Amino acid sequence: MKPFNEHNPQSAKDMKPGEYSLHGDVIIFAEDKQPKGFDKMEKVKDDCVAYGEATGHAHKIFGDEGSFDLRECPTTKIRHLHVVRPVMFKHQEHSPIVVPPGHYRIGIQTEYDPYEKLSRQVID
Repeated sequence: MKPFNEHNPQSAKDMKPGEYSLHGDVIIFAEDKQPKGFDKMEKVKDDCVAYGEATGHAHKIFGDEGSFDLRECPTTKIRHLHVVRPVMFKHQEHSPIVVPPGHYRIGIQTEYDPYEKLSRQVID
């Protein structure tokens, strides 16, 4: 596996609720508060936001101990992130991105093919 990209970190600073930032095929949505039941959701143990289907590479969060809490809703499988102190998203093929304190919902981009009239997830 390639080492994580450490070059030219970008920033998602000043994201307001309803806005988003992209990190490859991952979308980071800023939320105004934690979702209901956040504290009861299961913690994501490997700090991995998403794995690349094509390459096996990972979008992973790096930060000091206690600087973030990443959890997954058991019914929807949506990952939610609470950031206390700035953290960094890293991936082997993308520039790292700094995420400021706040509440976030993590998703995967979708694309629409107007010819086939199909929506599908973007594969990283």
